[in-house]
Amino acid sequence: MTRIADVVEREVRRLPFVEAALGDGLFNMSALARQLQPRIRRVIGRPVSDSAIMMALRRLEPRVTRRLVGPRHAAAPVTELTVRSDLMEFAFLSSPTIRTKQGRLLARLGRFQDAFVTFTQGVSQAMLIVNDRFERQVEECFDGEHRVATVKGLSAIVLRLAPSVVRTPGAYYRILKQLAWDHVNVIDVVSTYTEFTIVIEDRQVDVAFAALRAIA
Repeated sequence: MTRIADVVEREVRRLPFVEAALGDGLFNMSALARQLQPRIRRVIGRPVSDSAIMMALRRLEPRVTRRLVGPRHAAAPVTELTVRSDLMEFAFLSSPTIRTKQGRLLARLGRFQDAFVTFTQGVSQAMLIVNDRFERQVEECFDGEHRVATVKGLSAIVLRLAPSVVRTPGAYYRILKQLAWDHVNVIDVVSTYTEFTIVIEDRQVDVAFAALRAIA
């Protein structure tokens, strides 16, 4: 038989903001139980009282707090923020020639010291983020490749991080959660050892920058 406590925990973990607020003790348990009740009743397949859900939430709350205390209270890993604007993103299907095309583009842009060029190759797709003034060069170098998408009007916020970030559980969660709270839509993310680049729409730069300054 499915236990109410197990279903409640699954539902809370499915909703990150609810989990975070529960861990901070911000919820009216009675109101939260009423909100969760229809879903839990459907999953269990039998009537469930609000009081039973409240009891499960109260038992869950200390465990959520312990699980989140590290990510919430860890020292902010951000040491510097830099914004790069006037960017665009290209997505291509991976192919045997895609790396050759990448090398061709880098050779052409090598004389531009201020060029922003990020190339990432996944299993089935390759992604290129570059200054929009180089659109023609990209189209020429990647001629013949299957383009999946082109997104214009982008900016990148580059976060320089302390080396300790690689051993800090929840560090990236804190960054992305801060943006989500402020309704910032993340188009893409790129990371190196101590840099985390977040690609967003130009119109959201101010909001995103202010949100990230709050944890820097």
